[in-house]
Amino acid sequence: MIDLEIKDTIRKSWDQSSVLYDSCPGHGIGTGEEKVAWKQELNRDLPDSPRRVLDVGSGTGAMGLLFAEMGHQVTAVDISEAMIAKAREKAYAQKLTIELMVGDAEHLPFCDGYFDVVVNRHLLWTLPHPDIALKEWHRVLKNGGVVLIIEGIWKDRSFTIRAKRILSDGLTRIFGHTHGGHYDKKLRSQLPYDGGVPKETMVSDLEHAGFTRIWVRDLRYIREMQKAQQPWYQRFAPAKTYYILAATK
Repeated sequence: MIDLEIKDTIRKSWDQSSVLYDSCPGHGIGTGEEKVAWKQELNRDLPDSPRRVLDVGSGTGAMGLLFAEMGHQVTAVDISEAMIAKAREKAYAQKLTIELMVGDAEHLPFCDGYFDVVVNRHLLWTLPHPDIALKEWHRVLKNGGVVLIIEGIWKDRSFTIRAKRILSDGLTRIFGHTHGGHYDKKLRSQLPYDGGVPKETMVSDLEHAGFTRIWVRDLRYIREMQKAQQPWYQRFAPAKTYYILAATK
């Protein structure tokens, strides 16, 4: 697949997914307890004063809207126009000011050194060129700016976990619904981080992109909050690795 075809397929997938995306625990923020936890994690390593924040690959705006609620100036970018439309509805309902725009996480329409913070959640596995994306995020950050990356291992390749996922997916088709937007094997073969990113790989790639002062914190306690919101048939194979990684330009 050529790049334009890959990006168009990804865009269509997330347009489809936008309809039910926030109904899936781990995508939307389902409880006040989870919201407080996310705010604490996002704010832990940042100055108190308002900052210019880029939420890249924003989806329906979960992280960007939290930053806006905390008083920061936020721009959110996503490849899917339908996802941005959902984020716009949420911002209006919550009376929050946030700039929302359609754009490519690997090719951002911003000048060098424009943002204090770049944040993304569950994004890197969807990108055909994550190395280019990391360098692009480094470019748009100010010197001393911080990138916050929320990632995990979504598809453990072990036999036991694969069997549990097959069972869970089958039961979901019978008893519930999925948010759609699944990638086929052809597309997944073009994605270097398909299935998630180990912490060690992420640290190495950030160093290669020019980032320094890299640190990682475990987020499995938030995953447990999300798991409690899931129906019983989706709890068989939770992600074992979930973390927030911060690094400085």
